[in-house]
Amino acid sequence: MNLLYLLKHPDLFPAVIGMSQEKFNKLLPLFDIRFRQSRHHKLWRWDRDRGMGAGRRSVLRTSSERLLFILFYYKTYPTFRLAQTIFEVDKETIHRWKVFMEEVLWLTLGYELRLPKRKIRTMAGMLEICPDLSEFIIDATERAVQRPKKNQEFYYSGKKKKHTIKNQIIIHPHTKRILAVSQTVEGKRHDKQLCVDDGTVLRAPPGATCLADLGYVGLQESSSHSKVILPIKKPYKKELPEMDKLTNQTISSIRVRVEHVIGALKHFHILADRYALYNFTRPITKDTC
Repeated sequence: MNLLYLLKHPDLFPAVIGMSQEKFNKLLPLFDIRFRQSRHHKLWRWDRDRGMGAGRRSVLRTSSERLLFILFYYKTYPTFRLAQTIFEVDKETIHRWKVFMEEVLWLTLGYELRLPKRKIRTMAGMLEICPDLSEFIIDATERAVQRPKKNQEFYYSGKKKKHTIKNQIIIHPHTKRILAVSQTVEGKRHDKQLCVDDGTVLRAPPGATCLADLGYVGLQESSSHSKVILPIKKPYKKELPEMDKLTNQTISSIRVRVEHVIGALKHFHILADRYALYNFTRPITKDTC
């Protein structure tokens, strides 16, 4: 891939790697620091056989090219054969790059998201430091995976009629800022159960307002100190009153914002297409967020 051509045409950055050139340049110094640390650890491991400096030089010679590779992989999610054609190396090398650069990118994002200097000692203090937690929208998203060799029933989603994995996304309703992303779990797990297991909503400050869909019925009982707003469910064999329909429309008009965020995340093909590897627990969703 020609990085120089991309630098001459900055308008292509969102289409190729999913972010602007300004964000790319901001992320690059942190990525370079983490890459050098990870590479030093790898080169000086005790079981290394090859001498320092031995072997062929990598095609990805600069941190810009390395960061471009992993972001391009996330955005387009090519097969290893296609990536082999683009980068002109064998598919085994592509896989090694992917595994190593993925770890570096995760360390980079962890370095960038440093904790605040002030220690939070109370729930009220948490609300003061993070005012976005006063109200939030929650939803879960699934993506297809290959049929697992073992425990297939745990990954089969009756809703999607295929094997899937699932993440929970929490956003602020006004800024659409992503506040939290859950661990990756099997697609069979219910949305409400995932919320309880993750525990983020249950630890929200007192008085916080959570907006969710009917997949979270019963969440109010588990989170008594927060207010959970759900659509009004239609009674069995009856119609909803017009006032309840208007209430549901109002709730949906606000709750749809989390769908917009999830849709934006799925511009990265690694979140939209079928996940081709069997390591389902990788924090891919957190990386792309």
